[in-house]
Amino acid sequence: MDSAGRWLGSVAAVPAGFFAKQVHRLATGHRAVVEVRVAPLDDASSRSAFLHRFRRIAVDDDISGVLLRIDGPPGGWAATFDLRAAIEALKASGKRVHAHLTHPGNAAIALASACDRVFVAPLEELGLVGIGTELTFFGSALERLGIEPDFEAAGAYKSFGEPFTRTFASAENQEAVGALVGDLNAQLITAIASGRRIPEERVAALLLEAPIPATRARDAGLVDEVLYPDEVEKWVLDHHGDGAHLVSFRAWAARDRGLQWIDRWGDGSPGVAVLHLDGPIVLDDHGPSVLIRARRVGPVLEAVRKDKRVAAVVLHVNSPGGSALASDLLWREVQRLAAEKPVIASFEDVSASGGYYLSAPAAEIVARPSTLTGSIGVFGGKLVVGEGLRKLGVFTQPVVAAPNATLFSPNHRFTEGQRVRFRASLQRFYDGFVERVAAGRHRPPDQIEPHCRGRVWTGQAALERGLIDRTGDLAVAVERARVRAGLTDYRVLTWSSRRHGLMARLLGGAVRRIRPIGAEVVEGILPSPSMAVVLRCPGEPLVLLPWSLTG
Repeated sequence: MDSAGRWLGSVAAVPAGFFAKQVHRLATGHRAVVEVRVAPLDDASSRSAFLHRFRRIAVDDDISGVLLRIDGPPGGWAATFDLRAAIEALKASGKRVHAHLTHPGNAAIALASACDRVFVAPLEELGLVGIGTELTFFGSALERLGIEPDFEAAGAYKSFGEPFTRTFASAENQEAVGALVGDLNAQLITAIASGRRIPEERVAALLLEAPIPATRARDAGLVDEVLYPDEVEKWVLDHHGDGAHLVSFRAWAARDRGLQWIDRWGDGSPGVAVLHLDGPIVLDDHGPSVLIRARRVGPVLEAVRKDKRVAAVVLHVNSPGGSALASDLLWREVQRLAAEKPVIASFEDVSASGGYYLSAPAAEIVARPSTLTGSIGVFGGKLVVGEGLRKLGVFTQPVVAAPNATLFSPNHRFTEGQRVRFRASLQRFYDGFVERVAAGRHRPPDQIEPHCRGRVWTGQAALERGLIDRTGDLAVAVERARVRAGLTDYRVLTWSSRRHGLMARLLGGAVRRIRPIGAEVVEGILPSPSMAVVLRCPGEPLVLLPWSLTG
C-alpha cells in the first residue's frame, strides 16, 4: 500500500467525531461563547443553511453560550419563528443564549424574547408596534397616466387586481387581510409573553406605548439590562467564568463545516433531497432575479426522481406563485416524483397560489404557523397602456387578419366577447386548481373549495381547514420524509433554485420572453416582484399573491 493509501486507511479507522472533538478543543477551548450577527438573508436556501449551522452549536461541548447581535430578522415571520425555535432548542441543550438588540422592531423583539438575557443600549427605543400593513392602490394614478388595468379573477378573495383598479380595498379583501394580520399579531403577543414570562394582556398594552425607551422596556420586563455594546460583551464573559472568550460564528461555522465533511467522508447512506424553491414562478427567464423557472426546475425534479441515491424528497417552498402554466408543469413533475418516492412539502415565509399549487401532490404538507399560504385562486388580464403611450406621442395601428388577433394586445381593452372567453378560461384554471388541491388533500372538491376562493391563511389557520397536515419547520419536514422512506441512517442532499452550478450544467441557457412596448415604463412606475410577473406573462392566467408581510 502506498503512503496515500496508508494515510486514508488510518483516517478511516478513527472513530466518527474524533476530528471534530479534537480540532474544536484546539481552536475554541472550553467556555467559548459564539458571537452571531443576525440580519436579513436573501433567500430560503441561505436561511436554511444558517439555521442548520446554528443548531449544530448545541452538540459542541466546548461552547458554553451564544451572544446574538440582532440587527434585524433573517426573513419574514416564518423565518423569524424558525430562528426563535432554534434558540429555544439551543437553551434546552444547556447553552445560555443572550441577545443584544439594535433598533429592534416586532420581529427582533420576538426573537430576543426566547433568550436568557436581553440587552439594549441606554438611548435605544423599542419599536414594538404590533402587526399591520398598508394596502396601496394605484387606480387613480394609473388613470392619470392613461394606463388602464383590465383584469379578471376566479375566486371572491383573489384581490390581485385591486391595487391597480381601485382606490380602496373591497370588503372581501379587508376581511381576509384583517383576519391574517390579527392571527399574526396574536402569535407575536403569545411568543413575547411566553418568552418573557409576562401576561399577554400586558404585552398587548405595551403595543400602545411604542416607541418604548430602554429603561421603560427594562421596567416592563421586555429587556433585562441597559448596557452599551462593549459592556454587554464584558457582562457575558464575566458570567461565563474564567477563560471565557468570544468566537465569531463565521470562524466557528467554517471549522464545523470542514469537520462535518471529514466525519461524513465515504458515507454512502441513502439521501433525503431538499430542493429549495424560492421566488415567483415563471416558465423561463434570464436575469439575476430570485425566480422559480419551471423549465430549469422541472428537469431537476426529474433527475431527483431517477437518482437511486435519493430515497425521499422535501420541497422547501418560499413563493407567492406566478404563472399558472409554469405552476401546472411543476405540479406534474412533482406528481410523477410523488408516485415513486415520498415527497414532503415544507412552506417557509409564503407558499401561496402557485407555490401551493406545485406542492399539492406531496404526501404531506408542513408549514410554519405564521406562513402565508392558500390564495387558491386565479386572475389574469393586462395593463392597457395605449392611452398612456399616446400621451407620450407613441401611436399604434393594428393590422390584423382575424378579429381576435389583438386579444392580448396591451393597447386595447378586451371586447365583450373576448372578456367572456377569458373569464371562462380563468374559471377552468380555477376548477383545475381546486381539483388538484382536493386530490392531494384526499378530500372531495366541495369540501376544499370554500377554503379556496383566493383567501390567504396563516399556517395555523390552514391546518384548521385541512390545507396542510402539520405545523413545523424544515427539520420537521425532513424527519417526516425520513419516516415515510423508512430510513435510519441517511444524508441530506441540497439543491437550490438560485444555484447556478448544478442547474446551469444540467439545463444550459434559455431564451428571454419578448415583452410588450411600454412594459419597462410601467415596471419603473410600479416596481414589485408581482408586477414583474404580470409584465412577463401578459394575458396569461396567474396564480400569484400580490403582497407580503415582514417583521
